Amino acid sequence: MNASAFSKIILFLSLFFTILLAKAQVEISVGHNANELVQMLLGQGVTISNITGSGLQSATNPNIWQAGKFHGGLPDIGIDSGIILTSGNALLAQGPNNNGNSGYGAGNPGDLMLTNLAGVNTNDACILEFDFTPFYDTIVFRYVFGSEEYHQYVTSYNDIFAFFISGPNPFGGTYDNVNIALIPGTNLAVSMYNINFGNQNGDCPKGTSCVNCEYLIDNCESGKGIEYDAYTMVFTAMAIVVPCQTYHLKLAIADAMDSAWDTGVFLEAGSFSSPGVTITPEYSTASGQAVAVEGCSYVDLVVTLPFVQPDTVWLVFDSIRGSATNGVDCNFISDSIFIAPGELSNFIRIVPIYDGEIEPLENFIFYYSSTSCSGTQVASVRVDIADWNPVNIGSDTTICEGQSITFDAGEGYRSYLWQDGSSDRYFTTNQSGTISVTVYDVYQCSSSDTLQLNVAPLPQPLMIKHN
Repeated sequence: MNASAFSKIILFLSLFFTILLAKAQVEISVGHNANELVQMLLGQGVTISNITGSGLQSATNPNIWQAGKFHGGLPDIGIDSGIILTSGNALLAQGPNNNGNSGYGAGNPGDLMLTNLAGVNTNDACILEFDFTPFYDTIVFRYVFGSEEYHQYVTSYNDIFAFFISGPNPFGGTYDNVNIALIPGTNLAVSMYNINFGNQNGDCPKGTSCVNCEYLIDNCESGKGIEYDAYTMVFTAMAIVVPCQTYHLKLAIADAMDSAWDTGVFLEAGSFSSPGVTITPEYSTASGQAVAVEGCSYVDLVVTLPFVQPDTVWLVFDSIRGSATNGVDCNFISDSIFIAPGELSNFIRIVPIYDGEIEPLENFIFYYSSTSCSGTQVASVRVDIADWNPVNIGSDTTICEGQSITFDAGEGYRSYLWQDGSSDRYFTTNQSGTISVTVYDVYQCSSSDTLQLNVAPLPQPLMIKHN
């Protein structure tokens, strides 16, 4: 190979890997106003109003933005798209992590609530605020927190962020700027001080101690698609609320003490929502059709909570109706289901019973109540059950030598496979041996049948002698 060809290959490979690397990075865009950013967060079951923002753009350079939108984050941070709020320059959050101290002083003021939370002065605050009305009794959204201040400033002053909620507390009183960005199962704020690998003299490598470090992902030489030296797993912020009441939410982040290294929080698109309990049928039928087949497949009725609860949660169905009979057409189905503490979901498995009868499609309809802004609503979920028709080619049989016989596997099957590899509905033979067939129906449920075919020799002619 000549030098010119070799250099071309090297150039091609270099460009190829550069393109792959670019595709793997989180992509951030800036220039979006407060309304555009909040609308990207909006999910189901909630309405919003009175959107405001501050510190979204640098006070000293209009080309620098502290807030933006991001895409392509699923392989790295576990969130595909959403918005980012930072204490400096949003574009600096794009990876790879090739600078241990990226940061920008945006020249914006701090925030009093963040200052009180941090215990030190803040600056370069980036804030989104809005009012919202939830349809149900819970609001949730998902986020990831990361910073360039990992791993060397985790035990001293560090940048701060919080999600402050205000409004009626269903357990009494009101929420008054309560921070709901908490470590799961604790009242500890998500922060570098509360989640770290210990203090280091430099950016990398990470330390050797552990403060809730099971929630932290080290980004030292990891090739991840963001710049921050470490970032958290995906967290869910949540609050118990009163349906149809108005609340205020403030999403805020700021530098602490100085305007040096950047910190950011990624919030998932469409995740700000007020979900109720969901009930979803999940069928095991191989064809993918939404039907459970007698003797072949089942359906799991999956009940999912909007968030994990510390106590056991029971759901009792108002009624179970339909054309199918509970305990006859399937295993007996309980009218209630519980979800254990710390679990998000549970399921009821419905297994149709093969009864040998050909009937129309049958169903169960589960009715349950839920409370929303319009009062108590009765919802329902339907489960369908289909018959299974196993193949039957008859019993062992005998034919006379010289005769042939045709076996019929029956109609209504999608495919047939006889013992000799043929794939027709009918099989004709005059040979003795084992006859077997396997069929698949429209649901991809299979059945087989086997019989023995005997070929009896013709009787020898009887010789009659005449005297």
